[in-house]
Amino acid sequence: MKNVNLVLALHMHQPVGNFPEVVDRITKEVYRPVLEVLEKYPGVAVNLHVSGPLLEVWSERHGDLVKKLKDLVATGRVEMLSGGFYEPVLVEWAEEDRDGQLGKMNQWLKERLGAAPAGVWLAEGVWGPSLCGAFGRAGLKYTLVDGSFFQQGGIIPAKMNGHYVTDQAGNLLSVLPTCPDLARLIPHAPLDELFGHLRRIANRAEDITLSVAANLENWGQVPGGVAGYLEKLFVKLGESSSWVNTLTGQAQLLRQSARGRVSLPPGTPAELGGWSLPGAARKEFFRERGQLAQRFDAAKWLPFFRGGSWASFRVRYEELNLLYRKNLLLARRLRGKSQFPGARGVTERLWRSQCSTAQWHGTQGGLHLPHLRGAIWRELLMAEAEMRAGQTEMEVVREDVNADGQIEVVAGHPDLTMLFAPHLGGACLEVGLPGFGRNLADVLTRRDEGMNGASAGPTDWYERRMFQDHFFAKGTTVDQLSAGTYPELGDFILQPFEITQMRQTGSRVTLSMQRDGGLYRVGTRLPCLVEKTYAIDAAESLVEVSYRITNTGRLPLEAVFATELNLNVGPDQSGRGVWQFGESKKSDRDRWQGDGVTRVVAGSPDGLEVTMSSENLPWVVGYPLLDTEKGPEGPIRQGNCVLFGQHLDLKPGEKAEGRLKVTFRKKEPKIAPKK
Repeated sequence: MKNVNLVLALHMHQPVGNFPEVVDRITKEVYRPVLEVLEKYPGVAVNLHVSGPLLEVWSERHGDLVKKLKDLVATGRVEMLSGGFYEPVLVEWAEEDRDGQLGKMNQWLKERLGAAPAGVWLAEGVWGPSLCGAFGRAGLKYTLVDGSFFQQGGIIPAKMNGHYVTDQAGNLLSVLPTCPDLARLIPHAPLDELFGHLRRIANRAEDITLSVAANLENWGQVPGGVAGYLEKLFVKLGESSSWVNTLTGQAQLLRQSARGRVSLPPGTPAELGGWSLPGAARKEFFRERGQLAQRFDAAKWLPFFRGGSWASFRVRYEELNLLYRKNLLLARRLRGKSQFPGARGVTERLWRSQCSTAQWHGTQGGLHLPHLRGAIWRELLMAEAEMRAGQTEMEVVREDVNADGQIEVVAGHPDLTMLFAPHLGGACLEVGLPGFGRNLADVLTRRDEGMNGASAGPTDWYERRMFQDHFFAKGTTVDQLSAGTYPELGDFILQPFEITQMRQTGSRVTLSMQRDGGLYRVGTRLPCLVEKTYAIDAAESLVEVSYRITNTGRLPLEAVFATELNLNVGPDQSGRGVWQFGESKKSDRDRWQGDGVTRVVAGSPDGLEVTMSSENLPWVVGYPLLDTEKGPEGPIRQGNCVLFGQHLDLKPGEKAEGRLKVTFRKKEPKIAPKK
C-alpha cells in the first residue's frame, strides 16, 4: 500500500466593519484554540490563510496571536497563503487593485511573520484565468481551485489530484484541485468514514495528493467546536502517519511534477452562482439541482449544472451595484489627480471597501447585515471627502453612474454627496454624509430570498429609494403600506422624469424635473403632472424638495399624494433609535401614523439626528423595514420608511403644492449638571 498525501488549507476571516466584540469573541472561541492545536501537533503540516482585516485586529488587540503565528511559520510546517488583503473577489477589480491588495498582503506576511508566500487563497472560491497575471506579478506560484472547475475543464475525478498548470497570455500558474469527497467528509462525516475513504485512495498504489480548502467560518455547528474537531483529526493523522502524509502546497509543487495542462473556465462555486440568481430563477435552479442530485449518476452531471456568477449579485441587488460603481468612479477620479498628496490614504479606503463579505448573499448574513454594508459606505464616503478636501462649491456631473445605460446626476461636496436618477421616478439613490460616515439611502429592498416555496415575509415591488412619489386611495393605512398590500394608483414610481432645470451656485444646487403621468382608477386614466424641485445646500446640511401636482385632465382627481423616504439613520438593532412626530415618540421598530404633523425627527444611538419639516404635507406614516432574516434582537431592521403626504381633491386645472426640508446634525450628548 502506498501513501496518500494531504494538502489541508485552513481559512480564517472577519470582514471590514464587523463589531469588535464579535471578532474578539470568535478569536477567543475559535481562532486562538485552533492556533493552539497547530502548536500541539508538530507532525501535521497545513496551509493557513488569515484575511487582512483579521490580521489587523490581532495586531491591535491580540498581539500574542501574531507571535504564535510567526513561531508556527518558523517551524516550516505552517505555510501562509496570500490573497487580497481586504478579502476582495479579485476577478472583479482592476489590475492595479489586484496588484495593490496582493502586494499589501505579501508585505504584511513578510514583515510581521517572516513568511514568503508561494500560494494564494481565492476569496469566496471565485476563479478567473485573468488572475494568472496578477498572481505571477506578485510572485505567487499556485492556488487551490474548486474541483468542479477541473471536471468542467475535462479532468475526470480519478485524475483530480496532485496539481496541474494553467495559464493566460503566457502567465503560468499551478492549480491544485480540491477534492469533492474530502469537502463532503470534512468536517461533517465521522473520522472513521474519512479515513476509510483515504485508505481506499491509498490502496490504488499510486502517488496521490489530495487537497482540501476549508473555510473555518462554515464550521460553526461542528460537534466539539472547530478546534475540537481539528484536534481529533490531527490525532487520527498522527496514528495514520505511516500511510497518510500532510504537506504544504509548496511542498507538493517541489515533490511532484504537474499532472499536465488544464484550462479552467471562469466562475463561482455552484451554490454561490445559484444564490446570485433573482427570485424565480433562483428557486428553479435549486429545485432542478436538487432533483438532479437524486439520480444515481448525479456526480457525473452536477459539476456542469451551473447558473449565475459573482457579477450577477450586482444585477440582483442594485444596492451592491451602487457600491461597486462608486468604487470604480472614485478610483477613476483618483487616477486623474496626478499630484494628490493623499492618494495613498484614499487608495487604502478603496481597497477596504472591496471586502467581499457584504457584497453577496446566500442563506444568511452578508449583504443583509447593515453594519457591514455601512462599513463599506463609510470607506467610500471618507475616500471621496478626502479627495474633495478644500472644495467649497458643489460639483454637479451628469453621467451613467450605475451602468444601466441611463444618465444620472451626481452632486458632490466634502460634506454631502447625492445621486439622482431622473429615469427612476426622479428618486435619490444616495445621500452621503461623510461627516457621519453614512449613506442615509443605504436601505435594503425587501426581496424574496427563498430557495423554495413562498416568500417568508412581505416583498417590495419597487426598489427602496429616497423621494419616491406615490398616489394611493384615501384611507390607506400604515399596515397596508408596510405589508405592500395597498393599490398604487399613479405611474410615477420607477418611471422617467424629465429634467427641466439644473443650476449650481456655490455650495447650492437646484435640480427641477417633471413627469406628465397619470392615475388609474377603474380602467380610467386621470392625467396628472408632477413637478419636483430639489434644492441642496451642502454647507447648511440641507436637502429641500418642493412639489407641485396639477390635474391636467377633464375629471376631478381625488387621491393621497405622498413622497416616500427610506432612511438608514444607523445600523443599531436594539430598538434604541427614536422617531419623534409631533408630540409623540416611537422606537425605530414601531409603526406609526399621524395627521397634522409638520415635523419628524429621527435619531440614532450614535448621535445622528435627521429632521424632516414639511409644508402642506400633514399626513405622515412611518414603519421599519424588517427583514425575513433574523439577528439576536429579532428581524433585522434594514432601515425605516417615512411618507409625507396630503389628501388631494383637485378639479381640472387645479394645483396642489407641498414642501419637505431635511436637515442633518450631530446631536451632542447631554452633560448631567454637577451636584
